[in-house]
Amino acid sequence: MSGSEISESRSENSEFCSEASARGWRIMSSVALAQKHSRELGKLLAPDQGWKAQVSAIHRALTREQFEWKLEKLTWNRVKSWLFAEARRVDYEEVRALEELRAEQEARRAKLKLAATANMLAAHLAAEGTPLDSDQIRALGRIAGGMDLSGVAGGAQ
Repeated sequence: MSGSEISESRSENSEFCSEASARGWRIMSSVALAQKHSRELGKLLAPDQGWKAQVSAIHRALTREQFEWKLEKLTWNRVKSWLFAEARRVDYEEVRALEELRAEQEARRAKLKLAATANMLAAHLAAEGTPLDSDQIRALGRIAGGMDLSGVAGGAQ
């Protein structure tokens, strides 16, 4: 093939893939990533519920108006195809939305845990008879009660 545009040299991607395989790393496909993220999200959004409730919860969260990475035309069946790795391909925007939703949900859980810890600390200090001054009470109140726990970004920033 004279004048062919095919390069004889290796691309950066092939270099990375060969290095990854030499080191024993596994490169996940977008379908595998979507399955992994959707299964984790299902457990976060609808714990101890069936797959249908999990798919519905993920779909609702990804199409929520306030979600920065909202997927406009996402269907319930598309989310189901991710959960069971039935999708032939998953777009970058879809994987990114799943990653962002997962990060948002993990941050929400961390805030809930922090609020519970602050409430427990205040209760233990009160039981010990250690008086809290007004500044400490306000600070604990901000930590425990001033957080947006609705799952929508905002609140304690």
